Amino acid sequence: MKRTHALLISLALGIAVIAGSFAALRSQNLAQQARGSHVSAAQLAQQTRALDRAEAQLRAELRRRPPAIPVTRAATPAAPAAQPATVVYRRPAPIVHVIHRHGGEQEAQGETRSGEGGGDD
Repeated sequence: MKRTHALLISLALGIAVIAGSFAALRSQNLAQQARGSHVSAAQLAQQTRALDRAEAQLRAELRRRPPAIPVTRAATPAAPAAQPATVVYRRPAPIVHVIHRHGGEQEAQGETRSGEGGGDD
């Protein structure tokens, strides 16, 4: 191995070690910061009360009924209620693409196209 190759490999490894050390130290610093930040009991209680109020409002909305729908002329008791329409799905006819290839079985069997043998092509 040439000296220049060995030098380049050692430089690449040195850069990788420095980058790895930097990342490890930064991760350790972030972990220490996360351990240092605490939420006080007062803040936690305040957020819990706010969530409880929001939950109570949602439950009250669920208990309320929507207003009655006004009766229209079409839905009067004299007229029978219309039955929902039945939906019948019918698949469309398949699309068939026919590709005619000239020189199929007839030429393979040795027949000529001079009028003998059908001539369907």
